[in-house]
Formats: sequence, C-alpha cells, structure tokens
Amino acid sequence: MQDLLLRRAGRECGGTSDAPLVEERPRSLSPSRLLASRTVDAMPAQLSVPGLDTTALPFRPDAVSTRRGELLGYTLFLALFPQPEDALRITRAAADLRSRHGLVGPQLQPGRLHITLHAIAGFIDTTIPLDVVDATMAAAGRVACPPLPIVFDRVLTFSDSNAFVLRCNASSDAAIARLRQSMAPALRRVGLHPKASRTPHMTMLYDRQPIAEHPIEPICWTATRFSLILSHVGIGHHQRIGQWVLADRAA
Repeated sequence: MQDLLLRRAGRECGGTSDAPLVEERPRSLSPSRLLASRTVDAMPAQLSVPGLDTTALPFRPDAVSTRRGELLGYTLFLALFPQPEDALRITRAAADLRSRHGLVGPQLQPGRLHITLHAIAGFIDTTIPLDVVDATMAAAGRVACPPLPIVFDRVLTFSDSNAFVLRCNASSDAAIARLRQSMAPALRRVGLHPKASRTPHMTMLYDRQPIAEHPIEPICWTATRFSLILSHVGIGHHQRIGQWVLADRAA
C-alpha cells in the first residue's frame, strides 16, 4: 500500500513514471500513516510501519489555504534542488520548450523545481509523527557526497502523470544513482523504508498533450544541496523542513 501512496503523490513530488513519487534534530522513530488511494474515502484508518513507535509527538505541517485544491494527505521526500540562479535559467528554458510544443499547462515555480531522490512516507492527515521527520533528518545529516554535475539532454512526457520533464544524460543518472544508494543504508538503519525514484528527472509542468522523448540543447548545472520536503498532496505546497550541503567529508 505504501507503493500506491507514493504513486498517488508522484504529481506532488515531481511526476514520475516509476515512483513519486526541502536545522537538524536527531531523535528516535515513529510510525507513518499510509495513504492508500487517490480518494479520501478509500484511505485506511492507519497502517503501521515496522520498527516505528505509534506514540510519537506530531510534527506540525504548514497551515495552507486549500483554495487551490483539496488536501488529500502528505508525503515526505528527499530531493536535489538547483540554486536560485540555476532554477531561473531552467525555468526560462522550460518556457521556451512549453511554447515550442504548444503546451498550455502552467509551469512549476522556480522554487519547486527538483529531482526526487527518495520518497520516505505518506500520511492521511495532520498526525505526522515527529520522530519520522527527525529520523530522516538524522540520516540525511550523515550523507557524504560531493556536488553533482547535472546535464539535462532530453525531454518527454510521462504518460501516467502527464508530467513534461527534463531527463538527465547517462553520467548524471549514474551520479544520482550513487547518491541515492549512499542514502538508503542510513535511512534503513533508523527504521525507514525509502522508495527511490529510479528515473531521475525534473518536472517542468503538467499537460495532457503527449510529447515523445527527444534531445534538446543541454542544460547544465551543479547540484550542491538536497532537502527534506513535506508535500501537501492536492494543493501543490512544498514545505521545506531541512537542507544539507553536498560535500565529500573524506576530502
């Protein structure tokens, strides 16, 4: 059921064809409540996560207006974010691609552009265990990885989510995969069950018009930070909880 939640939340985390599916305070673990369906009526009351304590204090999500949609739950995920100047440059390139293909879907704001690394958990209501958040932050703080050169060299539409995305070249895919793999053991050691996004990409917008994969003039940037995000599913709000600089601690 957790897999079903993460797929439901894919649009909020960036839209993916295979997964969804951003300071530090170490603590012990607590359980998540898993969102099992796109509809609130179909959600289970609660599902336990092995190794997590059900009595944890709650984490308080941002109070956000629901005028933009219906709040269906929350997902917690880790992602790479470009620096503001890179995000603006990517946004301008996305605007050109949007116009060139005659797409009408609104672009994501620069601050929401990201590459999902791991989906951590999903929750059906505001009872978000603080220990799940703290455990994720403690694990993230132990990650050692140098900055990653990223090259987007093609675009396409993911048919299952209508996400129009930038895709990485092979060397960028490999670098992101190494970062994901380095994160996973630390997350599992604190009792979490992360789900990796196996197709590194950056969502630009959503549009029903399908665009076949094709090459573009490369867009280059360097990922120097990653963040922990609580996505408010259904209303398009990303709450940044923690942020870490990519650095090789052995250097």
